[in-house]
Amino acid sequence: MDARLEKLINAFEKKGWTLKGSVDISGDWWFQDILQLVSKWRPTETNIYLTLLTDPQLSDKNNIWSIGISSTIPQTKSFTYLEQITLNDIKKTDLDIFVDGINNVTLN
Repeated sequence: MDARLEKLINAFEKKGWTLKGSVDISGDWWFQDILQLVSKWRPTETNIYLTLLTDPQLSDKNNIWSIGISSTIPQTKSFTYLEQITLNDIKKTDLDIFVDGINNVTLN
């Protein structure tokens, strides 16, 4: 797993989420994987999904460029995410503030 993705997941885990793993869904060209996180804070059992989006300019599904965060499993490439962050932006983003924003939308 990419260290930047691990850093993002760790930020979610510090803020009350548990990584459950990959969602059992057949893949498509626009994402590599969808990871499910479950809230241990109230309301417990709330889900969010990290969709590992592939670079639309490349046909290589291993080239993740962005992570889309949603409260439901995306069904199409034109899905509207709660938030989206590129792998490169993870390094320069205050992830505590970023995750707090997600928590404000999903847990309130």
